[in-house]
Amino acid sequence: MNLFRGTTTLIFFSLFMPVFLAAGSFSILDRPGKRVKELSLVSGERSSYLDLRELVAELGDSVYWEATGERLVWIVSGRSFVFEDRLSIFSLDGELYQFVAPSLLAGSRFLVPAQLAVEYLPQFFPERFVYNKLDGLLVDRTGVPVSRKKAVSETVEIRSVDTSRAAKSDGKNYRISTVVIDPGHGGRDPGALGRRHKLTEKHLVLEISQLVVARLKGSGELKVILTRDKDVLVPLAERGSLANKNGAGLFVSIHCNASRGSDLRGASVYFLDAAKTDEERATAMLENASLQYDAEQIGPERQNEINLILQDMAQNEYLRESKDLCSFIQSEMGRLDELPEKGIRQANFAVLRGAFMPAALIETAYISNPNDESLLRNRKFRERLAEAIAGGILQYINQYHKKLDSGALKAEQK
Repeated sequence: MNLFRGTTTLIFFSLFMPVFLAAGSFSILDRPGKRVKELSLVSGERSSYLDLRELVAELGDSVYWEATGERLVWIVSGRSFVFEDRLSIFSLDGELYQFVAPSLLAGSRFLVPAQLAVEYLPQFFPERFVYNKLDGLLVDRTGVPVSRKKAVSETVEIRSVDTSRAAKSDGKNYRISTVVIDPGHGGRDPGALGRRHKLTEKHLVLEISQLVVARLKGSGELKVILTRDKDVLVPLAERGSLANKNGAGLFVSIHCNASRGSDLRGASVYFLDAAKTDEERATAMLENASLQYDAEQIGPERQNEINLILQDMAQNEYLRESKDLCSFIQSEMGRLDELPEKGIRQANFAVLRGAFMPAALIETAYISNPNDESLLRNRKFRERLAEAIAGGILQYINQYHKKLDSGALKAEQK
């Protein structure tokens, strides 16, 4: 896959390639067996890691590839964890959760953040696991029967699914060659307004979007389209429609967040789904308020069509890929130390409804917060912000094309 070329290739891969160092060991106390098992602990850039196969060998049950070289499933006490290479999102029985750092395939090892053993196993299996903070070990209170553990140790090598038939299929028609970047608001819709420096969201996100476009075009093989390249109002439904008409493979809408108070700050990346928290609902209401300008511009009859679009669930087809896209973008934005990382979220954004492809909405910072507004006012920070967004998009495309080349993507779509 030749998405990156020349100097751009060296820069991006030097940023993305993880470096691992030995970091000692991680202890698990098998209380019924009255023994302590030491697992190797590996130090990464943003987390310490455990080798999933070592963890499975100690705790039992089975592990296998759901998508070869990309996604692993670990069955624990009848429940299913799913981890994916280079994603900080994982799932348990279909529910999404987030690590502080991505899981990583490193040679023959599949590394997961130690947070899994320290925080999540005790949370999900409180009757079985407890983490002893004083001694720094995970206590397995019930353990695995010796006969079961012996069977597990014999089958712990990761099993592969057969994707040979899918790998023979030509995936070129599915490759991402066009990306649509959507600067939020515009024209009569100013978006959110800053309180200290009087910044305007519509102007900020247009400049950030233009910087993102420049970096994406620098990759050499992407066509990148802006939904607006000046201060004009574009109805929300037409933004997604533009992406559809141009055969885009990705749609990314860029915004600044705001709240009634001035305490909230930080960056977050949203995919399209029902909001789960008050903050997510408030953010969606803020962005969906732009629909009032759509009604003024296109009339009530066309507005009824938009309401139908908002109810259309066709975007669900791309839900998993949208989550993956958000994970890569959020991971890169998390490198901006000045800006608190609020993680990956979900909400019912009108602008994402009409884009039938993987889509994300980025809230770059809270313009209502004095610290965040000062950051957004700084040109160098806006450039670094755009670099992070573009970097996350390019990483997602790279991973997506690897799946196509291996046939794993088509296998998981069957």
